Amino acid sequence: MTSLPLFSANMLLLSVFAISFLAISFSARPNGHWRSWAVANTLITLALLAFAGQQKLPLVVAYLLPNILLLLGLSFHLQAARSLKQTPTRPSLLIAPAIIYGLVAVPAFILNNYALAYTASNVIFAGMCCWVAWTYASPAFNGLISRMALILAFGIMALEGGVRTTHGLLVDTPFGPGLINDGTTSVYLMISLIFVALSGAFSMAISFEQIAQQNQEEARRDPLTGTFNRREFLRRLEDHLRPASDRKFGLVQFDLDHFKQVNDRFGHVAGDEALVKVCQAIKHHLRQSDCFARLGGEEFGVLLPNVDRDDALKIAERIRALVAKQKFAFAPDDFQLTISGGMYHGKGDGLTPTDLVRIVDQGLYQSKNSGRNRISLTLPKNASELRVLPAPQTDRQGGSAKGELQSAV
Repeated sequence: MTSLPLFSANMLLLSVFAISFLAISFSARPNGHWRSWAVANTLITLALLAFAGQQKLPLVVAYLLPNILLLLGLSFHLQAARSLKQTPTRPSLLIAPAIIYGLVAVPAFILNNYALAYTASNVIFAGMCCWVAWTYASPAFNGLISRMALILAFGIMALEGGVRTTHGLLVDTPFGPGLINDGTTSVYLMISLIFVALSGAFSMAISFEQIAQQNQEEARRDPLTGTFNRREFLRRLEDHLRPASDRKFGLVQFDLDHFKQVNDRFGHVAGDEALVKVCQAIKHHLRQSDCFARLGGEEFGVLLPNVDRDDALKIAERIRALVAKQKFAFAPDDFQLTISGGMYHGKGDGLTPTDLVRIVDQGLYQSKNSGRNRISLTLPKNASELRVLPAPQTDRQGGSAKGELQSAV
């Protein structure tokens, strides 16, 4: 058979990737996608072996086995992609394509009409490849360069399945189990070899790329609350202070009033619960472009890019009121957490991150000295002169608190 070297090259490369994926799965966590890739490559290797030896197989086996193995291999490719996407896959989904093919191939065997089985297998094959490519094209893989190669690989195979379907419908050669020795087999096997190389190499790449992306994201986040951490907050603040930037922004820094008493009265687990709940509530009321960070302990910061002063004040007041309304399962109904903070608004001209932290710190201390549960807006005339307008006295009625923001020029 003139195609034997290409068959051998495909099976060798598939076997190497299958062993590699399996080996990695023993040390990688999570490992579900690695094992799915190992199974997928093994099944496709067996499918090629069955295709190569179709003429030596019993007729009914030749009708069923090669294509069923191939479609099961693609199903495990789909499962791997969905696992990376963190989407569960039902077992019935894995075997459905093979079952559908079997329901067509058995009548084809009875009617001695292999053209029907050939067409059905290629239609299902093309559909499966499109499904895998579509999965890698989902937003879950945004930012991962390797996904483009995988989309290309499965897109090529989907196109090949469509071409084979058309070829099967148009060719006059009688169909039967076994390869059509009309020169197209070598072309298909060469395309398959390209697919195996692309899918194998870039499956590894996308997994490691995803891990790197996750590690990078974790390095920017506070592990308890899921907010950004101090390092990321200061990095974004520095970006807003670059000379080329001419954008006004708001900067709010606040902490939870008397938070130590929460830990002392209800325990540190309750304290962590309170921090998480407060942060979740605040995050849902901020824009996608805002940077909400835990700066340390019970101290937080919010960077509000591209916002005018009135909107920045409204956002800050919304945060203050939102925290004051929170109820906690570990505390009685009359328990209330409040925040005190300082705020800056402007372009940051001539100021460093340290200057801005000092500015909002003064506003924060002013809020605490004025009765807490408020945020004071401070505005420097220059980097060394600050003017803080005291916030009004807190108005408490029925256990609620109403704070206000004022500015000084």
